[in-house]
Amino acid sequence: MDIYGHTGERAGRLAKVLAAGRANSRSKALDKIEAGLREAMGKAGVRAAAEVMAAVGNERKAQYFLQKFIRSHDQVRQANGEPVSSKQPTKAAAAIYEQWRPQLSGRERRNAYHLLFSARAGTDAQAIVAAARAVLEERAPGHKFVLAHHAETKHVHIHVMVQARSADGERLTFYKADLHAWREAYAEKAREHGIAMVATRRYDHAMSRPYTKEHAGAYKRAKNDPRYPVSDKTVARVEDKQQRRIARGLLVANGAAIAGLWQHTAAVMRAAGVTGPALTAAEAIGKNLLEVHAHRAGEEPAATVSKSGGAPRLTPSFLSHPGMKELTRLIGATEMAQTPLEMRQKMARVNQALDQMRETLPNDEQPRFDQYRDEVNDKMHDRLARLQYEQQKGAGGGGEAAPEREARGRDLPAREDTRQPETSPQQAEKAQQRGEQQKRSARQKGRQAEEQDRKTQRSRGDEYER
Repeated sequence: MDIYGHTGERAGRLAKVLAAGRANSRSKALDKIEAGLREAMGKAGVRAAAEVMAAVGNERKAQYFLQKFIRSHDQVRQANGEPVSSKQPTKAAAAIYEQWRPQLSGRERRNAYHLLFSARAGTDAQAIVAAARAVLEERAPGHKFVLAHHAETKHVHIHVMVQARSADGERLTFYKADLHAWREAYAEKAREHGIAMVATRRYDHAMSRPYTKEHAGAYKRAKNDPRYPVSDKTVARVEDKQQRRIARGLLVANGAAIAGLWQHTAAVMRAAGVTGPALTAAEAIGKNLLEVHAHRAGEEPAATVSKSGGAPRLTPSFLSHPGMKELTRLIGATEMAQTPLEMRQKMARVNQALDQMRETLPNDEQPRFDQYRDEVNDKMHDRLARLQYEQQKGAGGGGEAAPEREARGRDLPAREDTRQPETSPQQAEKAQQRGEQQKRSARQKGRQAEEQDRKTQRSRGDEYER
């Protein structure tokens, strides 16, 4: 008896085992499923063997094979015993599939989320548990969850498994803006339980951008093999993060805001009763960031002296421009874009604001402003590439993903860049071999066509003579 049905098992690994052959795989997934089927039939009073013949996890393929099953088998019956007509397999398969749809795991992006709430060593674990519980009750009302605290580690961290969909059908979302809102809520609840905590981002610390495993792999290979080409941007990105260097662009653009956040952190620590080196360090960081920000922003004494004959006045940088506040808001809005189209629209607004600001700047400020603009555009293009990759991946598109500089070991050219992607010597050699092979194939086809033409002409000449 052949049976077509759906289960909660993941079909991908089963399909791989079946495609490679059971003898060539050590996976026990098929054996476990078949044992479960035999056990279920045994409980129903039926002694029989069960063998899984195929597995599909793609919705389109599942519908196709269901139609094929109905078309190639007579007397198909549903689980309730009702017969299925094989005269219109497409219509019958669609009706059955609609009945199955609510139970298909492929319809759900995710059934649960794994969250982690952490704090530095020495923090009261029970207070962190209470704070995490309060965050979940506020940010995920109606969602079932379980918590676990690992007491054997130095740093306090709470693991949480939370249901993705609530009893009312509401799904949790964890976009970048949502994650920051969760962190802010966590810091707020922690402060309510007597823990000095402030939600921060890489932006707030002015830390350099993280690198991917592709960046690290290319960097390591270039270190071991000088012939392996890797871009300077990739090398700088890896080394900046490894050596914990400050991101100059973030510091120039947002140094004052970052310093203000650290001063706020120090104030929260004082209010919570924190004293000693930690409080001193927070206050010192805020003060030092302001000084470094002023130095990096170019606020150096000018050659002119004020009319009152006092100390030389400071030449204000473009950061003190009245339009800088609106520009910063537009740049921050790009981080909230969820689609490539929305990102391009926000990028256009940012560049329009940059153009307007540049026209009002003095000539000596424009080179520094152009450097700042290049850094902003680099980050926006990285964000756009990430969204394009996620959109193509979510759509199930085949082939190579959209160009993404962050997900590669080498930087690829931007949309308006005329450079060609860097290739290794091996890749260049393979490309040359493919080109030569194509040329040989084209020459061979040309010779065959000429030979065929000569034969045709000789045949026509013979017929004419006859």
